[in-house]
Amino acid sequence: MATVLETTTVPGVQTLYRLTLGLAAVSATFCIIFLAVLAVNYHGYRGSVWPSTLQSESGNIPLTDPSYRLPATDSFNRLPTDYQSFLVLRQALSQNRQDDNLRDQIRQLDHDLRMNYFKRRDIATRTTYLLLVSSVLFFVSVRTISVLRRQIPDPRDTALRRDEAYNSWRFVLVFSWMMLFVGLYAGLQLAPAPDIERIFVEKLVSESESNGNRVSSAVPITEHSAIGASDIAPIAVPTLTEEQLVQHWVSFRNFDGNGVGFSDNPPIHWDANTGQNIIWQTEVPMTGNSSPVIWEDKLFLTGADENTQQVFCFNIDDGTLLWTADVTRPEAGIPDSIDDDTGYASPTPAVDGQRVYAMFANGELVAVDFTGNLVWRKSFGLPNNSYGFSSSPALYFDRLIVQFDNSDGSDGTSRIVALNLSDGGIIWETPRELPNSWASPTVKKIGDTYQIITCANPYVIAYNPDDGSEIWRVRCLSGDVGPSAVALGNVVLISNEAPRTTAIDATGTGNITDTNILWVGSNAPPDASSPLITETYAMTLSSGGFLTGYDPTVIGTRNRAQYWELEVGDMSSFYSSPLRVGTIIYAFDKSRTNPRTFVLDLSQIAVGEGGMLTDESAAAMIIAVNPMPEPVVTSPAVLNDRLYIRSTNILFCIGER
Repeated sequence: MATVLETTTVPGVQTLYRLTLGLAAVSATFCIIFLAVLAVNYHGYRGSVWPSTLQSESGNIPLTDPSYRLPATDSFNRLPTDYQSFLVLRQALSQNRQDDNLRDQIRQLDHDLRMNYFKRRDIATRTTYLLLVSSVLFFVSVRTISVLRRQIPDPRDTALRRDEAYNSWRFVLVFSWMMLFVGLYAGLQLAPAPDIERIFVEKLVSESESNGNRVSSAVPITEHSAIGASDIAPIAVPTLTEEQLVQHWVSFRNFDGNGVGFSDNPPIHWDANTGQNIIWQTEVPMTGNSSPVIWEDKLFLTGADENTQQVFCFNIDDGTLLWTADVTRPEAGIPDSIDDDTGYASPTPAVDGQRVYAMFANGELVAVDFTGNLVWRKSFGLPNNSYGFSSSPALYFDRLIVQFDNSDGSDGTSRIVALNLSDGGIIWETPRELPNSWASPTVKKIGDTYQIITCANPYVIAYNPDDGSEIWRVRCLSGDVGPSAVALGNVVLISNEAPRTTAIDATGTGNITDTNILWVGSNAPPDASSPLITETYAMTLSSGGFLTGYDPTVIGTRNRAQYWELEVGDMSSFYSSPLRVGTIIYAFDKSRTNPRTFVLDLSQIAVGEGGMLTDESAAAMIIAVNPMPEPVVTSPAVLNDRLYIRSTNILFCIGER
């Protein structure tokens, strides 16, 4: 019996048939290939991302990668910290903390594992789309072939009619399978991303219980008497004014967290190795990654190790150490795990003219007066944090704001708290459903009122500083969140390594994800450094050394802002948040070999075609490269034409002589 293909008089059908046969073969081949890529990528058969043997000062460390921990059947969701190589290195470092080679290997391995982790997810996403397209093409091709090869029915042939009915049912079954296939992949794309922090915490708890140990977690805030200050009467702390706050350097990146200082003659050139334009330098008694804060002639820092927590007061005129306050409470304990990049004294203190308020990695918050006496103390409990607690308290006139994001956010221990400066009493406390983060709260003036802006995976949330009520939230973050927010006018700028930079109109209320995102950008976002914002550009500094400037007046496709980029230094690396003074930007390098400070001049920016910097502008922007004897991960303070910065062991005062 003749077929449609044999009897048709329509021109080009034979060619269509041959093309369809080829398309069916090609699309089927690609379906098989994409399915294989998905299977290989999902089950992690791509091999180790690290050699099987590592060298350290302690000797060879045998490794067996890939060796996945809990859950054994869920390799796709394994964390970078689940690799046997990472665990072995961490264990080796705990036994020999002086092995710098081990530290460097851990950092490099952590970076490689994270890149591998997100690369696999990116491959899975892209391959899923390609597999879906190939499947649709295969189905369309097969359906076209079946139509062209169909026999022309004879109305008198009952057997043929039964075959036609059978073919119709077969088509229904194939079509249903196809719809199921499409629905499956649509569901995979629309499903929320895995809650990595929850998985991590569940693994820690499971391992701890199997070993008979208890995982430390935060507890409700508790009060403790001031040690050595029982006879000191509480001091009434006056309400601060904006004029007072801007005359000092009162908290991390100044009062509003924007990292902007004021100076008529900021230092440009210095050499900390030779002493050129170094007004003074002094050794800090204990290590710490907290940044300096200043009130009049006093500069404050913190330091800590496994056993001790201290607050230091220096004279800013000559660097003299005026006093040391030992605020250790041994029964507070220490966290189970602290990353070297975070340390035991990472939060920057805040100062209000009468007291300095300091927080440590063990969840202890203390208030110390200007003579070194402990006035009050609060304990948030041992943080359950992947790398160690580092969020700095923020000062809001008569109260202190603490962002305590803890564990996976589901156990009720994450919260934001406002404390009375005079006695540490809780003014308000708002629960947060967010996991541990490393960003600090920042106080922003939006219109005529203030907002407290917080960042954690996956939300940026603004709170009313008067009562702690939520004002708005935007879902725009993922992964480990370290940088804090900045703002200019009503625009809040957020940037994080995952997923991108986001500009938000902060005048809304409720969930404004779909309505108040002004623009986005994804070029070299930072994983630690907080951004800068000016009237002209929004800028981010990546740990890899790329300064990106977004132009919010030129928005392209997918709501992306036009940008330029500048590579700052060769083989440089940045954790320190940049400081802006007028048109001058300071960027401190944390490289172990040849650490430097880069001084950039924004007035030299000139953009060409496509918004990129011209060659002349890129060369002219870096106006000084100043040697430093040690890496710098802290953020600088500026006051009275002098720059104050803490390196690994030294506090520097820098100024033009």
